[in-house]
Amino acid sequence: MSDERTRPGRHLAAFALALLAQTPDHGRNLHRRMNAILPKALRVDTGNLYRALRELEVRKMLRSAWVMEGPGPAKRIYNITTAGTAALVLWRTDISDRRDAFDWFLRNTQAFVDSEDRTKGQKDAHESFIQAHFT
Repeated sequence: MSDERTRPGRHLAAFALALLAQTPDHGRNLHRRMNAILPKALRVDTGNLYRALRELEVRKMLRSAWVMEGPGPAKRIYNITTAGTAALVLWRTDISDRRDAFDWFLRNTQAFVDSEDRTKGQKDAHESFIQAHFT
């Protein structure tokens, strides 16, 4: 899994596994579900999702079957496997550790950001004072 965590869209597989653990689904609907929960800047395109699904299936983390019933064309339904569930546990630990690190970063940089904003405001006020009184 480490190679997936070092490339763009590195958490796509994790989100696909998490959503499929909730409900088996076909790719198009999975794409809709995924983009509904992701911020706009992190939304995925269908091509990347289908590549990730194929890779997860090759790695035995998903299995799929064609379903012919229901309206519309046949749909390939993806189900998470035992290996996929094990990978999901690893992803959860990894994402939790990263969140803890990001939370630390946000907490420990807030005072600096606030002081920079204050300093900028003071500099702007100082420059306005100089402009008004000495030029």
